[in-house]
Amino acid sequence: MEKPDKCVNSQYEYQPLPTARHIRLLRSVPTEATKPGGYYQIVLGNLDDGPKYNALSYTWGDPFARDGVEGEPWLDHKSQLILGDGSSLTIGRNLFRALSCFQELSLFGDVWIDAICIHQRDTQERNAQVGMMGDIYAGADKVIVWLGDTDWNSDVAQVFIEKFLPKVERLKEREIGADTNFSYVFNDPRFYDRLEEPEPPEEVFDGLALFLERSWFRRAWTFQEVLLAREIQMYCGSTEIEWNNLEKLLSFLETSEWDMRLSRFKHTEKIQQVPGRMIRTTMWFRDHIAQGGPEEQSYQTYLEQISSGDTPNDRMMGYLDHLLYSMRCRRATDSRDFLNALYGLTARISKDIGVTNPLVAPDYDKDVVPVFAENCKAILTNSKSLLLLSNVEDRADDTSALPSWCPDWTRDWHLGLPRSTASAALFDASHGLAPRLCDSSALERLTLEALHFDDISALGENDYELGAGGVAFTRTASIIMKIPREYPITSQDRAEVLWRTLVADTVQSQRPAAMRISDSFREHMLMHNAMAVFNAERRSANGKADSDILKPLADLASSSEYASRVLPSVAQIMERKDAYTNIQALKDAPSLSEEQTADLKRSIVSMLAQEEKARIFARSLGGFFISKRIATTIDGFMGAAPLSAREGDGVYILPGAKVPFVLRGRGDGTYRLVGEVYVHGIMQGEAFAERQMIAQKVTLS
Repeated sequence: MEKPDKCVNSQYEYQPLPTARHIRLLRSVPTEATKPGGYYQIVLGNLDDGPKYNALSYTWGDPFARDGVEGEPWLDHKSQLILGDGSSLTIGRNLFRALSCFQELSLFGDVWIDAICIHQRDTQERNAQVGMMGDIYAGADKVIVWLGDTDWNSDVAQVFIEKFLPKVERLKEREIGADTNFSYVFNDPRFYDRLEEPEPPEEVFDGLALFLERSWFRRAWTFQEVLLAREIQMYCGSTEIEWNNLEKLLSFLETSEWDMRLSRFKHTEKIQQVPGRMIRTTMWFRDHIAQGGPEEQSYQTYLEQISSGDTPNDRMMGYLDHLLYSMRCRRATDSRDFLNALYGLTARISKDIGVTNPLVAPDYDKDVVPVFAENCKAILTNSKSLLLLSNVEDRADDTSALPSWCPDWTRDWHLGLPRSTASAALFDASHGLAPRLCDSSALERLTLEALHFDDISALGENDYELGAGGVAFTRTASIIMKIPREYPITSQDRAEVLWRTLVADTVQSQRPAAMRISDSFREHMLMHNAMAVFNAERRSANGKADSDILKPLADLASSSEYASRVLPSVAQIMERKDAYTNIQALKDAPSLSEEQTADLKRSIVSMLAQEEKARIFARSLGGFFISKRIATTIDGFMGAAPLSAREGDGVYILPGAKVPFVLRGRGDGTYRLVGEVYVHGIMQGEAFAERQMIAQKVTLS
C-alpha cells in the first residue's frame, strides 16, 4: 500500500478540524494502469455540503471472534498504511486486510473509517465525532460492510445461499395452497423427501453457525451503521454477499427452526444466543422502522403503549427502550459504547420528531459507571414510566459495579416479561399511577415510592434445571401443592394458574391466554417430564431413574378434576419415555436394516406430530420463562420470579411500572432491585382492591 516513489518519513499528524461539522475522509487513488494497487490521502469534507463518500462498517479486532470480544492479538497486531505524502498511519490487522482487498477489487474513492478519520487520542474530538456518527452514516452513499477474510464457513454459507435456498423457495411455491401441515423444520425427514435432497451433514450447520457468529454480526456499532445506511454493500474477502440474500438466509433459518440447531454444534460452546439472531433484529428495525416499512403505524402504537403516552417524546422514550433492549447480547470493545453507539441514531430521530435527545452526549473522559448511571437517570427523569427498570438483568453473582437499578448492557440477557400487543399494554400492575421519583443527590442511588405487596416464601426449579438440566417439575409441583387449591383473586385451579404463570398468561400477544392453550401445556408437560426421566435413566449407573422423581407432579395431577385433565399421568409419561428410548436405541445402533431405517423414520415422524401440539406453549414459555423460576408467596400467590430471587425477598408495586418487582433489603436502609416478577392475579392493578398498601420511600442502590 505504498506509493512506489515515496518513502515513509513519519506518522501522520492530525490537525484540528476547521468546524464542528467537518469530517476527515480516506481517499484511495489508483496508480498508473501499469502498476497495481493505489495510494491514500486524508481529505476533509463538511457534512453540511453533502460530500460524496462511503462509510466502512467493520470490527476493530478479530472478525472471527465468536464471543465478540475484540481485545485479542488482532488489536495488538498493527500494520502501516502509507499515505501519498510519505507519512503513515498505524491501523489494525483487520482494517488493513479490508483496505488491501478493496484495492484488489478496484474500490477507489473517499471512505469514512472511524479508526482513521477520528483522532482517537483527542478525547474532545472523539466525543464530537461519535456524537454525529448518525449523520455520518446516514450521509454516506453506501455503507460497505467488511466481515473479514473468506474461510470455509463463509464458503458454506455462500453455497447454502446459492444452491440450497432456491430449492426451498421452489418447494414452497409448489406447495402453496396444498397440505398446510407441511413442515420445513430441520428434524422432520419428510421435508428432505419433498425437497429431494439428503439432510445436510453436520459440517453445513456448523459452518453456518460459525459464519453467523463472526464478530461483525454482534457488534454494538453495527446496529446504528446498518439502520442508517442508504445502501449496503457487504464483502467477505473478495466475495460480495447480497444483503437481500443474507435476509433470505436468516429468514429461512428462523422460520424453519434451523437456527436452533445451529446453536447445538461442537464449535459453538460459547454461543449464548442463536447464531444470526442479533443481525436479524437489526434487519427488522431497518426494514420496518428506519426505512418506514409497512409496520410503521402499528409500531408507533406499540411505542405509545409501552411508554404510557402518545406525545412525540413518549414515542421517543418507547423507541429508545426498544433500541436499548435490542443492544443486549451485542459486543463492544469499550463498554461505554453500548450507549454511545446509539447516540447518533437517537440524535437524528429526536431531531426529526422535534424532541430532545434522551441520551447523554458521549464523554470518553468518564468511566463506565457514571456514563451508564447518568443516562439511566436522564431516561427515567424524562419518561412517564419506569420501563427502564425492566431492562435490569438478573445478577445472580451480584458483582457488578453498577447500582442494581441500572441495566448493565455489557451482560447478556434473555427476554423479560412481554410488554404490549399492537393495541394495548399487556400489564398495568401499578393501576395507571405515575412514577414518583424523589430527589437523590447521589448519582448511584435512586429514591422512589413503592408499595409492598407480599414476600416470597418458596422457589421452584430454574429454567436451566428444567431445560438443559433435564429435571422434572419436582420442586415446583411440591411448592404449588402448598398454596390454596382455589387461587386468590381469580378463583382458578392452581394447575391452571401454573400453566398461565409459565407463559405470563400471554400467548401470541393475546392476554389472557385462551383456554385451549392448556392442551398444548399438557403435551409440553408430557414431553418434558418424559425426557427428564429418559435423561435420568441414561445418567444412572443402573439405568433406572429415581422412583420418586414424578411423585410431586402425580400428587398435583390428582389434586383436582381440572388438574387431572391438564397434567399427564405417570403412566402416560412413562409410555412416552419408552418411545424416546426406542428411538434412541435405533439411532445408537451401529447399522440398520432397511426395515429398521423405515421404522426409525416412522417413529420420528409420529413423535414430531405429537410434539407439534406443544409448540405454541413451548414457544411462549421459552420467550419468557428462560430467565425466571416459579415462586410462591406467604399469602398464597404464584409468580415467575428472577433466577436470583430468594425466599424472604419482597414483592413490590412501583408507581409508574407496568409490572411488579422483587426488592431485597441490603441492611443499610437501601434496597437491591432483583428484577421484574410476574404475579398471577395482580398484573392489571387488582392488588389495590385486594388489600390496603401503604406507599413508602425506597432507595435503590
